[in-house]
Amino acid sequence: MSQLIVKIFMGLLGLVLVLFLLAALGLYTVWATLRWLLTGRKPQVVMVWQQFSTLRKNFGEGGFRAAQGSGFSGTWGRGPSPATDDQVVDVDVREVVEDAPRLTQK
Repeated sequence: MSQLIVKIFMGLLGLVLVLFLLAALGLYTVWATLRWLLTGRKPQVVMVWQQFSTLRKNFGEGGFRAAQGSGFSGTWGRGPSPATDDQVVDVDVREVVEDAPRLTQK
C-alpha cells in the first residue's frame, strides 16, 4: 500500500514539474515575442535557428568548406563576411602634437 502512495506522489510531483516548465516556456515565449515587436530585435533562439539552418543548407551544397564563406561566422571564413562589407565606421581624427604635456611616470 505504501509503494502505491509513493508512486502516486512521485507521479504527481513529475506532473507538477512538467506543468511548471510548460508555463515558464509559455511566459518566455510571450515575453520574447513582445520584446521582438517593440524593439525589432529577434530573440536569440530565432537567430541561432536561422544560423543553424543556413549552415545546414550550405553544408549540404558543398561540404564544410562551402559553409565557411556563407557569412555564418566571421571567424570561419576567409576575410570579412558579406554582411560587414557595407558598414561605415566613423572615427574622430585629432592631431598628434609632439610637444604636448605628458603624464610623468612615478
